[in-house]
Amino acid sequence: MATVTETTSAPVVETTLNFYNPPADGSKPYNIVYELPEGTPTRNFGDKPFTVSVQDIRGREHEFSLDVNGFQFEKRFHEFNDWSNDDAIKSEYYPGVITAIKETTGAKEVVIFDHTLRTKNGSRNPVMVVHVDQTPWSAAERIRVHCPEKADELLKKRFQIINYWKPLTGPVQEFPLALGDAGNMNLDDVVEVEHRYKERTGETGSVRFNPEQKYYYLSGMNTDEEVFIKCYDSLEGVAKRTPHSAFADPTSPPNALPRESIEVRTLVFYD
Repeated sequence: MATVTETTSAPVVETTLNFYNPPADGSKPYNIVYELPEGTPTRNFGDKPFTVSVQDIRGREHEFSLDVNGFQFEKRFHEFNDWSNDDAIKSEYYPGVITAIKETTGAKEVVIFDHTLRTKNGSRNPVMVVHVDQTPWSAAERIRVHCPEKADELLKKRFQIINYWKPLTGPVQEFPLALGDAGNMNLDDVVEVEHRYKERTGETGSVRFNPEQKYYYLSGMNTDEEVFIKCYDSLEGVAKRTPHSAFADPTSPPNALPRESIEVRTLVFYD
């Protein structure tokens, strides 16, 4: 059962996070993301729950940064609310995301390759398993897929994949994000999982439980707050990949509003 305890510095939520449970036959793990006949398994691996301490960093969120921890919180308000209009999101909301990432990172160029909306009436629910969106191979492959004409040149320089996440309604009461400290992460804990589409195969990272991992969240995130989540960085000596998961927050009220959020996935390039 999830409980809340207090440390001398900040409240800590004791909750359950789901981690990688390998295939019983030792085969390479895969996840199928296209429609299959009813009853056909969509993956060959499972999840294993562990009790984890997730520390609330409200009031000291400025202490965490992309290069040190793999995530960074900022405050910024976007004048946009037409979330049911996909074309409007791309034409009117995307430019603000690009500006936000450039201002936060100092990057030269940002390319958005997709986004996910999670709304109370939508089909996409919060992901309740600890994962990393990209592997080193899939990160480079994303550049080849989305920037084919200049991929060779871009891959010679520093590049990142950063997810931009913010709530659409707030404060967030249900299923906030737990963010692993990528600077404290043993990359051997990240397992490469084939992500099989109909037209191609990509990779994502599932995460093994390790008691040395550290997890944080920002309680009550509001619509003027955002978090940048680093999924990959080609530069050595910095935080590389950030594990994350939605989780059941025991401080949520019984009648908590459903969490609504947008996550925009971006390729980030430097000189």
